[in-house]
Amino acid sequence: MGLELDEIIYKKVLKYFKNKRLNDAEILSRQINLSDIKPRLTLFARAICGAPIDIFPAEREGGYKNKNFFLPINCSLFPTKEENLKFYFFRTVYLSIQKQLNLNWDNQDNSPELSLEKAFETAPLVIGKMFENYLSMQEFYYDAVPKLPVNKKDQSIDYSWLYGKWMKNTPEIEDDNVLQNFDDNTKKIKNNVVAETTLHAKAVEEIESLTIDKKQQEDYVLMHSFEKIETAEEFNGNWRDFDGKDDLKDHQEALEEMNMKFTVRVDDVVHSVYQADFVENTSIAESAEVDEKGFHLKYDEWDFKKRNYLTNFCKVYPKTQLKTHATYYKNTMAKYKTTLNGLRKMLTSVNNKMQQQRRQLQGDAFDLDALTDLYTDIHSGKSPDERIYLSQRKKNKDLAILVLLDISLSSDGYAAGNRVIDVEKEVSILFGEILHEFDIDFAIDGFYSKTRNFTTYLTLKDFNESWNKAKHKIGAVEPNGYTRIGPALRHAGARMDQLDAKNKWIIVLSDGKPNDYDKYEGQHGIQDIKQALRELNERKINSYALAIEAQAKYYLPQMFGQNHYQILTSPEALLKSLVKLYEKIKHQ
Repeated sequence: MGLELDEIIYKKVLKYFKNKRLNDAEILSRQINLSDIKPRLTLFARAICGAPIDIFPAEREGGYKNKNFFLPINCSLFPTKEENLKFYFFRTVYLSIQKQLNLNWDNQDNSPELSLEKAFETAPLVIGKMFENYLSMQEFYYDAVPKLPVNKKDQSIDYSWLYGKWMKNTPEIEDDNVLQNFDDNTKKIKNNVVAETTLHAKAVEEIESLTIDKKQQEDYVLMHSFEKIETAEEFNGNWRDFDGKDDLKDHQEALEEMNMKFTVRVDDVVHSVYQADFVENTSIAESAEVDEKGFHLKYDEWDFKKRNYLTNFCKVYPKTQLKTHATYYKNTMAKYKTTLNGLRKMLTSVNNKMQQQRRQLQGDAFDLDALTDLYTDIHSGKSPDERIYLSQRKKNKDLAILVLLDISLSSDGYAAGNRVIDVEKEVSILFGEILHEFDIDFAIDGFYSKTRNFTTYLTLKDFNESWNKAKHKIGAVEPNGYTRIGPALRHAGARMDQLDAKNKWIIVLSDGKPNDYDKYEGQHGIQDIKQALRELNERKINSYALAIEAQAKYYLPQMFGQNHYQILTSPEALLKSLVKLYEKIKHQ
């Protein structure tokens, strides 16, 4: 049903004044955006807390729960940019003290009004502790209070911007609380659907994940509340069908007012994406053991809390890519012809570099040190050593490289305008071309997961397989599933164990964020990956990570350690990084 003329005019006028208010030049000149300083704040928070703190945008004033700090998405409360920046550091210190004192909800109902009230009541305790430990924050606090906005109701100072609100820590799910009874859709990944529309959600703090009620969904009758005709619906117990249609743009303005209180984890494919950065209100349950037909291998997973392995916990299904996409290879080679030629010249010099061998019986030049020793021996009546020549010989390297691609659905996103999966595929083709020319034994594999029971490990180019055949298979790969990196690393290590090469490298291309349909987010996944890398290191298998997503800076250092990763967003930058890594490998 179309809108009447007066409704259309009203809607356009409302949108005009709304955009004008949001883009006020004076406000923007002093405003600090959380996204711009998030890396600095994250490092700062982790340093003063001694814990892997993550920072997320808040709906308003924010607070803390578990190891997550929620801060305002932007700040223009104070007259200068410097003061608004100091505000963020003040709030970070404040939350660290609040966390240290364990001031938050303990399994109680927390209404918005009461959560603000409790934060206000306990503020003197937090402020006192803060001034005791961080004296520099005292000056900002007393200077900031008179500049805070006032409440419209009673004209009192709105301290909530400094004190935040109380939030509820996420309870741990017991081991026997598991996801069971997956249907066939859970085990299958559809790879013929591409997200056509992507929008970014407003900040959201508290999320409640719901279990799908298929019966209510089947019985659903279309209902609308006419007072909300211009806003997105909120969950009221009635289940809608998940049709996957791309009508996101039609609801863009309505989504600006949506409260994402409830979410549902589903397997239905979609044509549009509404991105939100949040931490779920409850931990995701672990999946139950599933017996599956077909060849698979079992690998352990590390439980960092119990400091022990979960024996044979994950199933890995090795598969070989058969589908090809010849035009993808041709287009990639044509697109990066100039870049590849430049890198090829540079690497040819590296690959052909001669290593000077001293004290040889034959050679092109004299070894002056050896020649001096020869004359000394003759004059002293000793039998001289006749190895007085220098020889230029190519340095022999017994090298094997495995490039491991994260082809989970997260690779369907974009970084600096580049589709992540395409960056991975293009770089794999170009780097593979160079390795092939230099006669290096290499493989290109990919992985994705769907719970601990279904990790697919896809071999695109096997060791000793013809590159002329394999290079046409890489372009056919499409994003699937989730990112359970640990089992993939362990299987890649098992493949490297079968090789005789002395110098072995696994190079991972990923966004660096572990996740799965069941429990793998957070520290469990990070620590499992870290342990898998320790296992590789013990077996003399080197590892390196290249990430194509800016958010990886919060995860890769915890897993791979310093000097073992890089974060880049373009194929050219990534390829140059690989070439430098190859040069480093050749000089070992």
